[in-house]
Amino acid sequence: MSRTILFSALALTLMAAPAQAQMMGRAPDPDLNKDGKVTLAEYRKSQADSLLGSFDKNRDGQITRAEFKPMEDMARRFGGASGAARVAELWTRLDANRDGIVTRAEIDTGAVRRFAAGDADGDGILDKAELTSLRQSRSSGGS
Repeated sequence: MSRTILFSALALTLMAAPAQAQMMGRAPDPDLNKDGKVTLAEYRKSQADSLLGSFDKNRDGQITRAEFKPMEDMARRFGGASGAARVAELWTRLDANRDGIVTRAEIDTGAVRRFAAGDADGDGILDKAELTSLRQSRSSGGS
């Protein structure tokens, strides 16, 4: 498998879900109660649980840059400098206050923003089509 294909797979994994954040796994299913609709509460919880579950190695409820470094290293290995730059950009988006720590509050703020952007009809619910569209926009470099 070429480095380009591997890096593309990594980039899609990163940007498609917290994102951007399952190391090499599938995007989390935010429909926690399996009713076919995703509420803001479900979306926020799935985003935070996914990111913290993937990167918060000491389980203190926050992600340090050191805990995130393995993702940067993997991106550099498969995507070179541009791969590392994309992951560094992701870190910058996650660490909104630039203190070197990503908290649940920062994850929640991003989730609320993404949910609002994805809720095309403004009904407070992400249906399957809206969720698919949101994931596609994220995998192509959107918010």
